[in-house]
Amino acid sequence: MNAALRLCGVEAELPRLMEFAEKFAGRCGLPGSERARLLIILEELFTNALHYGYPHGAAQAQIKVALTAQPGRIEIDFSDDGRPFDPLAQSSPQLDQAPADRPEGGLGLHILRSLVDEASYRRTGGRNHLTLIRNLLGSG
Repeated sequence: MNAALRLCGVEAELPRLMEFAEKFAGRCGLPGSERARLLIILEELFTNALHYGYPHGAAQAQIKVALTAQPGRIEIDFSDDGRPFDPLAQSSPQLDQAPADRPEGGLGLHILRSLVDEASYRRTGGRNHLTLIRNLLGSG
């Protein structure tokens, strides 16, 4: 099963993204825990793109989310036309340090990476393309 959504770069699009993901999860019969993971991942990707990908404002942003369900896995393709940024190249935060002692940022990306089994990034055609794969719980 495939589904895709195009979004503008405004916070008001987040509920539309969440509704899109909820409907997709329902059509695929995802269990509640997997639905919750999907929502967390998409919210993190969308808010990061808005807040960090467009230094001069995201209102004109062109963001695309494509979801694919296959037996035993979900694939998320997230692309945007923001500034080049490879979230996979960022180092993980030093979680053994007190929050006040470590640099700001990076925790959301760390959480995102912990929720997926595979991830790849590429920059093509002036767009960031992040592909994330989540193996479903209880699948072979």
